[in-house]
Amino acid sequence: MFRSQTAKTFVLGLAAALLMTGCGRTGTPRGQESAGTPIDSSPATGDITVWAMGTEGELLPKLAARFEKANPDAKVKVTAVPWQDYGKKVETAIASGDTPDATLVGASDLAMFASTGGLEQVPPKLVDDSAFYRGAVRSSAFEGATYGVPWYVETRSLFYRKDLARAAGVSAPKTWDEYGPFLKALQKEGAKWGLSLPTGAAQSWQSVLPFMWQAGARLMNEDKTEFTFDTPEALKGLEFYQSFFTSKTVSRNGPVSLGEIEPDFVDGSTAALISGPWEQGLLKSAGGASFVDDKVGIAPLPAGPRSNAGYIGGGHWAVFKNAENREGAWKFIRWTARSGSQKAWHELSGDLPAVQSAWNEGKLATDTALGVFRSQLKTAQPGPTAITWKQVTAVLDAEIEKVAKGISSPKSALERIQAKASTIGTGNHR
Repeated sequence: MFRSQTAKTFVLGLAAALLMTGCGRTGTPRGQESAGTPIDSSPATGDITVWAMGTEGELLPKLAARFEKANPDAKVKVTAVPWQDYGKKVETAIASGDTPDATLVGASDLAMFASTGGLEQVPPKLVDDSAFYRGAVRSSAFEGATYGVPWYVETRSLFYRKDLARAAGVSAPKTWDEYGPFLKALQKEGAKWGLSLPTGAAQSWQSVLPFMWQAGARLMNEDKTEFTFDTPEALKGLEFYQSFFTSKTVSRNGPVSLGEIEPDFVDGSTAALISGPWEQGLLKSAGGASFVDDKVGIAPLPAGPRSNAGYIGGGHWAVFKNAENREGAWKFIRWTARSGSQKAWHELSGDLPAVQSAWNEGKLATDTALGVFRSQLKTAQPGPTAITWKQVTAVLDAEIEKVAKGISSPKSALERIQAKASTIGTGNHR
C-alpha cells in the first residue's frame, strides 16, 4: 500500500512558504535553549491531542488504539489534516497559542517549524538517536537542538526492466561508470529512453542533488550558516546529471506529474526510473502484478566517486510548547519509536520504519524489494536544514531545468544557484 511522497512534498513546500512569511523568530539560537524535563516511564494518562496529515492521519487511530490498550488511562485524539492545509494550520496555531499536543511534521520542514519557537525540544534520553537511520536523525535537528522524533522514512532506488536487462546480458549498474553502458544496452533492446529523470518540475532537486552527494558535495558549511554549491564536487555531480541528456539516454522533457511515467515503463519505451517503494503499487496499477513480478527489477542507486547516497524524506513527530498534555504526548511519541510499533505501522500503512531494528523480522527482513530500500537508507541524506531551504529549492529546480534543456552549462547553473542562495541566506543563526 505504498503511496508517493512526491505530492506530499510539493504541498509541504507551499505550506512552508506560508509559514516563513507569517512567523517571526526570536534572537536566541535554538541550541542555547534548554530542553524540557525528562519523561518518566510511567503509563501515559489523559487526552493526547494529535494532528496527522493525509493517509497517515486516517490510519493513525488504528495504531493509537494499541497504545491506548497499553495505557488504559490515556486517550489519543487524532485530527486528520489535509497536507495542503498543514502549514497554515500549524502557523495559525502557534501564533494564537491554541495548539494540539503533538503534530506530524514533514522531515524537510522541521527547521522552519522549529525556527518559530513554537516547538519543544525533544526531552533528554526520550529515544536513542542511534536506533534511527542517520539521515532521519539529521533532519530532526536544527541549530544544535533536536525537535523531532523520526516516525517513518522514504528514499529512492533504481527501478529497471529486468527482462530487457536479461535479454541484453547486463546486470544492474553498481557505479557511475556502469550506468551509461547499462542504459545503452536497454535501449538496444527497444527502449527509446534508458532512464527517466526529472527535468525541472517541482521537487526535481530531490533526484538531482544525490548526484552531487555521490560525488562528495556538502551543500552547507560546518556551522550551517552558508550554502556551498560552488564546489568541484557539486559541479562533478551536475555534470554527471547533464551527461544523461548529452548521451541521449534520458529525455530532456521529463515527467511533470505523478503517474505519468509508468505507462512508458510498462510499454518498454522507458527502461528505468528512480523512485520510492510506492512505485511498486503504481506499476501494479499500470501493468498488473505479473508485470511487476516478471519484468521489474529494483537495485540500489549506482555509486559515484564517494557514495551512492540518495534522498531521504519522511515524517517526524513534534510537540508544541503550548501542549496541555506534554508528558502524554512525549510518551505516545516514544511508544511510536519502538521497534514493535514501527513494524505495526508498516503493516497498517506501508510506510518504511525509521527505526533500523524494526527491519529485522517478518516481511521487512525477507522481502527482496524492501531489502533494496533498507540498503539505500543507510546512505540516504536529507536536504540542508535551513529555514530558507524551500526558497532555495525553487532556484535549484529552475536551474536544473536549464541544464536539462541544454540552455545552461552545469558551471553557469551552479554559479547562479550559489549567487541566489547566498542572497537568500540560510536564515540560521551564527
